[in-house]
Order: sequence, then structure tokens, then C-alpha cells
Amino acid sequence: MNYRAYEALHAFVEGGSVAQAALRLHRTQPQISRLLAQLEEEAGFEILRKTGRRLELTDDGRAFYQHVYGLLRAQDAVADYAEDMRQGRRDRVRVLAANHIIDGLALEALGRCRLSHPGFAAALNARMPAELQWWLAQQQFDLALVQLPLAHPAIETELLCQSEIVAVMHPGHPCAAQDEVRAQDLRAHPYISLGRRSILEQRCMAAFESANAGPRTELEVSFSTMAIQLAAMGCGIALADPMAALAQRHLDIVIKRFAPRVNLHYGLVYPKVRRRSAATALLVESLRACAQEKLARLDDILGDAPPAPAPRTRRKRGATAG
Repeated sequence: MNYRAYEALHAFVEGGSVAQAALRLHRTQPQISRLLAQLEEEAGFEILRKTGRRLELTDDGRAFYQHVYGLLRAQDAVADYAEDMRQGRRDRVRVLAANHIIDGLALEALGRCRLSHPGFAAALNARMPAELQWWLAQQQFDLALVQLPLAHPAIETELLCQSEIVAVMHPGHPCAAQDEVRAQDLRAHPYISLGRRSILEQRCMAAFESANAGPRTELEVSFSTMAIQLAAMGCGIALADPMAALAQRHLDIVIKRFAPRVNLHYGLVYPKVRRRSAATALLVESLRACAQEKLARLDDILGDAPPAPAPRTRRKRGATAG
């Protein structure tokens, strides 16, 4: 199939219209329309459908686009690798990270490596859980940061650190004076949800079920950082990744323990067949240092003693991802 047609479909999905796709690709609207028509003809099924005056993906088209997006990202990875070879950057670290880990941990560790070692080079990409599985299978990374457990025959995992989901709210919130926020409290106070597909949200829902307390969900967002910002505005209580909560402490927020406890295990993931470079080892060392500093800061906020360092035992396979 024609990669220009794949690019046209991607631009259409990202821009939301043929006109926006044309602007993104510096082509005319008739050219984009022809590419999309050619793609649909080659695929042999309906990818796009006109609803009123609006052109939209069909259900089959959405599933098809996920594969197209994966192919385009793989093509980008090959181009990046070739560019690294031309520039002599053979130790560039390709990092994948779940979105909620990036702001609170990955960026700081990456920045420290760059500042302490000016020759350090890396590419950090945010990946949603379902897409992350595809990238793990393709082996187009050197290091991934995820929530464990995670199982895949082509990877090795190590525990980076462990913590727990925290409750975040405005200082004026009625629960801000409590030592902890209980699941039952979310019956009476608005809860800012992360959406049913989120791994963090699924774990929070399991905690609510165990406490026999359904939350009063009035707002739903995609990421912990969004939920925290809304909580800082006084819109309700957010249950968030603690690293993300610490990264947002410049906002006017209070961080409290949540009960029942929802444990989080941050993991390092490596391709099983790839040699680990010195740059990868440097980044892992920085990640471990950042994680321990942040956990100590969190324990100080929650009133706990500092945790013991996380073990470095390597696990070739984790349990099935939850």
C-alpha cells in the first residue's frame, strides 16, 4: 500500500478534517481526498463514512488506523536510527513510558543525565498501555517505564520502585484536614475520574468495590496531571499517581493517603535480545536516584518513615498485566 495514503489518513485523524490534513501535509484537499479513496480501494472495506457534512472513521476504519499508526511510528523509528548512525550517535537511548510516569519521573531523570553528561542523547515517547504492548513486541526501544506486572516473551523486567495512589485536592476542600481520604468520602464529594480504560482507574475502581463504596464521579479526564489541575481548582478529589502529584506541587494542592491502599509498582523493561548500552545504564541509575528522592519526599508529606531501597532482582516474566 501507498505510505503517502497512510500519512494522509494519519493527518486526517489528527486534524479532524480533509482541510486540516491538507494543511498538515502541504497538499491540496483534492489530493488528500484521492489518497484516502485509493487507500480505501486497496483495503477493500469502508474506512471513512460521511455523516451529514462530516467525514468520519468507521468502526473498521478506527481499527485499521491503529495498525497504520503503528507502521508509521515504526517507519519513524527506522529513520531516527539511520539519522543517529549518520551523526555518530550510537548510544542514543530510545525510551517508552506510560503517560503518568513521564512528568513525575522520566523527564527529571532524563534532564539530569543530559546536564551531567553533555554527550548523552535520548528519545522519549509517551505510550498508552494498549499501544505499549505493540511497541514491546516490535522491540523498537532500549528502555520502557511501565506499571508492573507486565508479561511478554520478548522482554525482561526489573522493579524500579513501589508506592501507592494518593488523593489530591484543594486546601479548602473539607477532606483536606483528614489524615487520609477514604473511599467512602468519595460518595459525598465529587470525584475526578481517569476513565474506565485507564489502568490506574481500574485499580481505583477495585479499591472502591472492596470498600463497597461507589464514587460520585462528575468529571472524567485522560491523565493524572489533568485530574490534579482540576482538583487544584476546587473541582473535586483526584486519585492520582504520586509521581504526577509531586510534579504538580507548584499548584495549590494537598496530597493525602487514600484508603484502601492501592499499590503501584514502577518497572523497568528491557528488550530481551538487545545489549544494554552505557547510556541506558546511566539513565537507569538516574531513574533510581530520582525515584528514591521522590518517594522520600512523598513519605515526608504523608508522615511516613523513608522506604527501604527497591530490590534490583531481575524478573524475566511478570504475571499477566492487570
